[in-house]
Amino acid sequence: MWWGSFGNRTLYRVDRLDQLFARSLREIEAHAGELAQTETGGFLINEAAQLLAALRLWAQTQYRSDQAVREILGAVDEVALDGVADDLRAQGGRDARAASGTVTATVRLPREQLTAIASYALRAL
Repeated sequence: MWWGSFGNRTLYRVDRLDQLFARSLREIEAHAGELAQTETGGFLINEAAQLLAALRLWAQTQYRSDQAVREILGAVDEVALDGVADDLRAQGGRDARAASGTVTATVRLPREQLTAIASYALRAL
């Protein structure tokens, strides 16, 4: 976790990507039921947790809530996801670059796979 100040603003907290991934994975698994026990389900849960962690990192750095993440995932909006990847890439830093790569790779998947991953991620929100 990173704490910092911005001008005259109060301190804010930005979690690390690995913390966001662990949280996202726990939350998705808690709602996945029996599907988590299958190989395909496990793969989709992991992909969804990576995407959700990346989107949460973006949201935190943009002073946005999980509601913004929910809206992007609910719409499965590739243009918005590409914008998120660009924002993360522009931030620099290891976590932001990794998160940008995750979002970019996910957007390039076939639409039905992207939709499945987004629906799994939404289970945590």
